[in-house]
Amino acid sequence: MFDRKTRSSYDPSVSASGERQHFRTIKPGIETLPRSFSLPRHRHLHAYATVVLAGEFEESGYAGRIRATAGDVLIHASLDCHANLRVSAGVKLIRLDWRDRSGIGGCYGLEDVDEIARTAERDVVAAARLLQCSLARKSLPSLGQRNDWPDLLLRDLVEDSATDIGAWAEANSLARETVSRGFSAAYGIAPSVLRAELRARAAWLEITRGSERLSRIAVDTGFSDQAHMTRWVHRITGAPPAAWRRKHCFALSS
Repeated sequence: MFDRKTRSSYDPSVSASGERQHFRTIKPGIETLPRSFSLPRHRHLHAYATVVLAGEFEESGYAGRIRATAGDVLIHASLDCHANLRVSAGVKLIRLDWRDRSGIGGCYGLEDVDEIARTAERDVVAAARLLQCSLARKSLPSLGQRNDWPDLLLRDLVEDSATDIGAWAEANSLARETVSRGFSAAYGIAPSVLRAELRARAAWLEITRGSERLSRIAVDTGFSDQAHMTRWVHRITGAPPAAWRRKHCFALSS
């Protein structure tokens, strides 16, 4: 159930080597972070889950700003982008492949992750299934989720990428310049750029999971035209929409 689709080596427009150059990948299993662990914003093509067994680290991305501690579970959706910073020594994690449900992801708390850790030692696919069941049965929002105004703006942008940043600033009694500087300091990216990234991600999901015309997808996801969408999809994925559509069609026919 959690197996990824086989990557095609026959379509040179979106090659496996090109994906490796543009995206970071995970190795499913238990991992201890190095003492110097810190990563600037980076992107993952495939969805995955992180279960925190020990220690603390911070993550800032499409799901918000999170200080993750033992018992937290971070779900990273397809084409997720985030930055990481180790906060304490002895950070120990489980990385698991995940079945993407097209969300932005999130952070949840579990009372007991020991069974998932024991399962992951022998079978990472079974551990992913167990985690899915555990989250459905008894997960709670993580207490490590930040809730300041940059995080509220992010949530509004995630819910509606047509959100006007100037109007949002005025409605929240903030100067637009304050919003731009404060959001960039919190997330490492200007709010207008992140808004465009979210639109491009939404477009990419439509391109790779459906058959709607590219021009229609551009309109539906908030771009001025298809060329505008093409520039942004290429920017965040390393390939244009037409190449991703060809790969999608090849995967369906193979």
